[in-house]
Amino acid sequence: MFICGYYFPASKGNKIEFNKVIEKVISGAGDLSSYSTVELTSETREGKQLETISVEKGTFLFTAFVDYYKKSEIRGEYKMVFYTNKYQISEISKAVDGGKTAEICKKLDDMNL
Repeated sequence: MFICGYYFPASKGNKIEFNKVIEKVISGAGDLSSYSTVELTSETREGKQLETISVEKGTFLFTAFVDYYKKSEIRGEYKMVFYTNKYQISEISKAVDGGKTAEICKKLDDMNL
């Protein structure tokens, strides 16, 4: 899974059921009450900000990004997301969040964000 770095048995291969990933992300994220917003920004290589996108609170995508933010070893208020399997979180979000995160997931899938 790309954002949160959870591990599953190798015997599962790349076919981890969504509910197993969701379970680990939710339990890993813990208490979300102190988080009111998640904002994603895209920038050029030169650092020019292109857009800011808010992720709706209460969605799986919101929970996954908060989990990443809380566990990331990157210091500071802002964190850069690195992709190793760009589809896992967006595929789950599209399945469980529906239209609430569809546009954001499209950007994650295209890696335009």
